[in-house]
Amino acid sequence: MKNKEIADLLYEIADFLEIQKVEYKPRAYRRAARSVESLSEDIEDVYERGELQDVEGVGESIAEKIAEYLETGELEYYEELKADRPVDIEAVTRVEGVGPQTAKTLHEELGVTDLEDLEQAAREGEIAEVEGFGEKTQQNVLDHIEMAKSGEERVLLGRAFPIARELEDRLDAADEFDRVDIVGSFRRRRPTVGDLDVLATADDSEGAMETFCTHEDVKDVLSRGSTKSSVIVSGDLQIDLRLVAPEEYGAALVYFTGSKDHNIALRNVAIDRDWKLNEYGLFDVSEVEKSESGKRVGERIAGGTEESVYDALDLAWIPPELREETGEIEAAADDELPDLVELDDVRGDLQMHTRYSDGSATVREMAEAADERDLDYVLVSDHGPSFQFAGGIDQDEFEDQRDEIERLRADDDVEVEILHGIEAEITTDGLDISEEWCDRCDMVVGAMHSTPSNPTEVIQQAFVDHPIDIFAHPLNRLIHEREPLDLGLEAVVETAAEEGIALEINAQPERLDLDWQHVKEYRDDATYVVSTDAHTTAGLDFMHLGVAQARRGWCTADDVLNAKPVDEVQSFFEG
Repeated sequence: MKNKEIADLLYEIADFLEIQKVEYKPRAYRRAARSVESLSEDIEDVYERGELQDVEGVGESIAEKIAEYLETGELEYYEELKADRPVDIEAVTRVEGVGPQTAKTLHEELGVTDLEDLEQAAREGEIAEVEGFGEKTQQNVLDHIEMAKSGEERVLLGRAFPIARELEDRLDAADEFDRVDIVGSFRRRRPTVGDLDVLATADDSEGAMETFCTHEDVKDVLSRGSTKSSVIVSGDLQIDLRLVAPEEYGAALVYFTGSKDHNIALRNVAIDRDWKLNEYGLFDVSEVEKSESGKRVGERIAGGTEESVYDALDLAWIPPELREETGEIEAAADDELPDLVELDDVRGDLQMHTRYSDGSATVREMAEAADERDLDYVLVSDHGPSFQFAGGIDQDEFEDQRDEIERLRADDDVEVEILHGIEAEITTDGLDISEEWCDRCDMVVGAMHSTPSNPTEVIQQAFVDHPIDIFAHPLNRLIHEREPLDLGLEAVVETAAEEGIALEINAQPERLDLDWQHVKEYRDDATYVVSTDAHTTAGLDFMHLGVAQARRGWCTADDVLNAKPVDEVQSFFEG
């Protein structure tokens, strides 16, 4: 699956064009990239059907470039741009505060081409000597270089997801495999994953490994054996396949799902009974002589299914998202695990963007896409006026949008209820829209994209002074790119609760913010909404990522406001 590969290519083209100060085109390429990376199907299948131009933001010119890359594995246009500026632009600009123009200057002045060069230049004090930069810029690089480097080691869950699902479906459909599960941090839905770990059963191990290692998407075979093989696929993601015996599958599923801390706690439960738990099963070793050794010694108690392992330990089956050793084993022993929220519980999406700002689709297209996903309501919330680089709208444009929404509300073909709002910027002076403008909104989404010296106080004051309904991506983090705000979250949660403001769990792959640890910590005090922050129709499919983080935070459907009908949502915000 080449979606991530092509999206990265388009993002890089946009950066190279921005370096050349080409107008309009960078934004077009980024829109196309965003659409491609959020596709739930393989871009190659779209190409084979001749439907590349049906992808939002992909016009004739970009479609031709995608086709050229799919057909030849190369893109002449990209190579020409890169030859003019031989910089690993995707990696270098991952460092917060280093944009395409900064990368250009550092390349020209210091010969910086990649993260290693950038780090060396910062540590040797060379960046501070470049005209217009200084010590502050240099320290910024030093502060954020490690986070940028981590992006080379782990992949965002949302970017790995389509690759994982396509792989799972393909192996499931292959005659050689009987059962297939993707395990590890992916199954637990951690925000990032390293390698994809696949567990499977197969009668014909040689045939199974042949199918796995020779697929057209495999770029490199790292190792190949009768029970374990490792490959690199498109997108430079490593996938490890392990074949196990059916009678050991459940124990292996527990073991390779993890987490390490969860597994240690489970093993301790077994040890307390004179049992042993490992990837091969649960064994009674009370009669085993000390001289006997081996992974399978003792009487097998369970191992064929996960449920049998947990049940033998007198534990309820624990959903993978909870397996982080944060109280789940005690709750399972007491039969007090929460009934976790499901994707199907979500009835509305309370943040999305359209062509009025930096989205790729019209209001109608977003509404129709939401209807296709069985949502009952959506909140259109384009960026406010201070967000000009993202096409933020002024009040006249907002009123034009409102007129369009009124027409769509009267259109019998539009079944989703469309609410009209805005994503207003929280600044040190308050909100970037007037009180009159706020009154024109069905809901106001407040967000902070800057880093003031006192963000906690600024946000609390905005909550008190302005009619904010939803606080978007509260920590303003970008995984692998930007550290979260240094926020006194307990105080912010308390003020939000007092003012009737919901906290967002943002489902964008690079955000997943509020993070699951804080979701769990404050679930008894906060009201949550799970929103996609979609900028494309396909971006609405990211909802499951936000729901997964809510589940990791032990949330039930009652903890998620937009799992309720729209009239209950509106009643909550009306006080």
